[in-house]
Amino acid sequence: MKYNQKTKIFIAGSDTNVGKTYIANNLLKCIISHGYTVTPFKPVETGCKKINKKLIPNDAQKFFLSINKSIDLDEINPYRFVDPISPNKAMILAKRRVFLRDYLKKIDKLQKSDFLLIEGAGGMFSPIARDGLNIDLVEKIQGSVLLVVEDKVGAINQTLLNLESFKKRKVKLIGIVLNRKLKVVPRGMNNLKEIKSYTKIPIFQTYNSNVKSNSSVFVRLFNLMIS
Repeated sequence: MKYNQKTKIFIAGSDTNVGKTYIANNLLKCIISHGYTVTPFKPVETGCKKINKKLIPNDAQKFFLSINKSIDLDEINPYRFVDPISPNKAMILAKRRVFLRDYLKKIDKLQKSDFLLIEGAGGMFSPIARDGLNIDLVEKIQGSVLLVVEDKVGAINQTLLNLESFKKRKVKLIGIVLNRKLKVVPRGMNNLKEIKSYTKIPIFQTYNSNVKSNSSVFVRLFNLMIS
């Protein structure tokens, strides 16, 4: 399998619910606005709602709408489960067996574009198949990672642990996004400045409470991807 999209970007999280989908969806829109083609892919999603006997994925649905439904939702997100737990455990409860090779086959059949934008499920070491983790999938497709970390107490530790893991596994990390969801942060907290003192990897700050200020960040992320 060649997985021949020109640029493969894996949107990873330091944990679950850190803002991966928000970052991925806005980056998707930014890529399109610059005249490039992009194929979004969410290999597996849990916590899906059943509507008219069909499981509807919340995250992948956003990508589907952002590309004006030009790619079938089942291609964007081929595997879905009801229980809001780790994909591997959700598969076991649903009595289904999904392996990394199944994701690779789905990727190989995707519409070929300038960019393949993949959003993982949970953190990089979350089990997304019966035989592998998010980071294992990244290694197999030889993609580059954009790491999303929630900007809160503990962000420094989570970031540095991921950096060490990427280094050990020889995974290419192109950037880190500190996504602030908190409206009020502890006095003196400056994760951006502190993390910058430990790495030369580009770091970007986004704010959920001030969406307009994030538009320039997505342009910078896009420029980083094409550089």
